[in-house]
Amino acid sequence: MAPSYLTRSRLAWTGLALITAGFGIKAVTGPLDLPSWSVPVAYFTTLVGAAILFVGWVRWRAR
Repeated sequence: MAPSYLTRSRLAWTGLALITAGFGIKAVTGPLDLPSWSVPVAYFTTLVGAAILFVGWVRWRAR
């Protein structure tokens, strides 16, 4: 099996971790009664994770 972007790239795992963290923050904002600004922070964290994942994939394909 050939190496893939998700199995060989730390950048991909960082992006996936940020996406998961963002959705996790969003999920616990209501039940834990966190401040209302936590939701935009969660969405921004998820967006940054997606951008990192995409940029890493573009770099992987360019090689």
